[in-house]
Amino acid sequence: MTQPLTVRCQLIVPANFRQDIDETLVGFADGCNQILAVAKRDDCWNTTKLHHKVYKPTKESTGLKANHVCQAIRRVINQRKATKQIHKFRPTSISLDARTFKYIEDRQEIGVTLKSKRINLKMKIGGYQIALLKSQTPKSATLSKNRQGDYYINIVVEVPTQPKNKTPRVLGVDVGLRDIASTSTGKSWDGQ
Repeated sequence: MTQPLTVRCQLIVPANFRQDIDETLVGFADGCNQILAVAKRDDCWNTTKLHHKVYKPTKESTGLKANHVCQAIRRVINQRKATKQIHKFRPTSISLDARTFKYIEDRQEIGVTLKSKRINLKMKIGGYQIALLKSQTPKSATLSKNRQGDYYINIVVEVPTQPKNKTPRVLGVDVGLRDIASTSTGKSWDGQ
């Protein structure tokens, strides 16, 4: 049995990549907001139906890669399920999947597909994160930027879980009574 766990690592982003990342974050937020407007207008919260309505126009207007648009659609749908009220998406993060993200364990780097190119970034990583990421092939992550201008990657990994102990054998009894009394004629009385 496994359980998903998020490993957060700070990224070392050279100055020449910051603009490319920021443009992708802005494009992703713009895409989410366009998708949200259509979903609200048409009251469409089904991923597949919404995809057919918004994929092509969102891709053309934002310049996002195909997988980024698909992730934006999922983000809008998932955010709606979580909060019911969505006002606006801000350019603070982008959801990545196996096609737009790669963890490179031997160099402690990540590969990320942006609007304009694919880049590799080194991670500031400690022993705890290294242990959690060891021999993992993560399939999703979120690239984010905080208010101070620092970039982070939140990598989702599957970690094994084991039951703590054997559970004792327990006999359960349902004390919910349907019939309080029955007459000899087979009629029942429920006490009301």
